[in-house]
Amino acid sequence: MSIYYKYDWDEQNKELTVYINPTEAFYEFSVEYASNHEKLSKRKSLLDSARKLASEVLPKGTVVNSYRVKFQQFLIAVLDENNGATRELLEGPACGRYKVKQNETLKDISQMFSVDENSLRKVNQLDGDTIFVGMNIKVPCYLHTVLTSDSLLKIAKRYDISRDPIRRLNNLDTDCLKIGQELKIPKRTQ
Repeated sequence: MSIYYKYDWDEQNKELTVYINPTEAFYEFSVEYASNHEKLSKRKSLLDSARKLASEVLPKGTVVNSYRVKFQQFLIAVLDENNGATRELLEGPACGRYKVKQNETLKDISQMFSVDENSLRKVNQLDGDTIFVGMNIKVPCYLHTVLTSDSLLKIAKRYDISRDPIRRLNNLDTDCLKIGQELKIPKRTQ
């Protein structure tokens, strides 16, 4: 069974958008995708699987410049065909910001957003746990665009996180969402 279940072709940009099978659990997939362990990593199979699908569904000889890999409506990566390079969004610059308050520690912030302390250290280029009041801490996150059928509860369940970290990171006073609104979802990694 292919990792992808459907595709869209953009003739103008010569880009094939492939959709990861929805039977994959998003959180588990993203953790495995981000893994550097060769035997576990789905990273190496993404481009090969996309190429195979392209050869099956596109007319013979069609030039493909890049592949957009999506899980439902979430963009996971853009894979360039020419050099095989990956412009990754899953591990890219998507970060929320949080201003450190009096008596807060890195551990407090990590628990508040359900994010691993090491991830916070890495994204903020911290050598230790020293933070100070007023410091803007980056919180690694996914970007989610709200769809018609979305609710904060559904989104939280989809990312395997509670609603509170999403509310805090997006400064939400209510659970009411607008279609097209972009939410930052704290990225639970270990």
